[in-house]
Amino acid sequence: MTERKRGRQQDASGGGLNGRTLNDLLPQRPLLPLRSHAERALSDYFTSLNGSRPADLYDLVLREVEEPLFRVVLDYADGNQSRAAGILGINRGTLRKKLKQLGLAN
Repeated sequence: MTERKRGRQQDASGGGLNGRTLNDLLPQRPLLPLRSHAERALSDYFTSLNGSRPADLYDLVLREVEEPLFRVVLDYADGNQSRAAGILGINRGTLRKKLKQLGLAN
């Protein structure tokens, strides 16, 4: 394996986090898995509906989560889209397309 491929493989496996988790980046908050935060947010959302039935919940969740996800990861990667794509485990072209769709492209 070439050095370049090894570097890409390391970036794609989360090597850009230097062994840290997202919880490590937010030390002032309780250490809870992302899943717990999502469950709590969804539970609160359903409670706020007061019995109303939501529509298109899947699309709503994706819209609400994608933008902050990309913002935080890009910030962590110091704006480097190649590094951010590696951290996210997606192709840089896909990242650029999503950033444009979300109005986050430079």
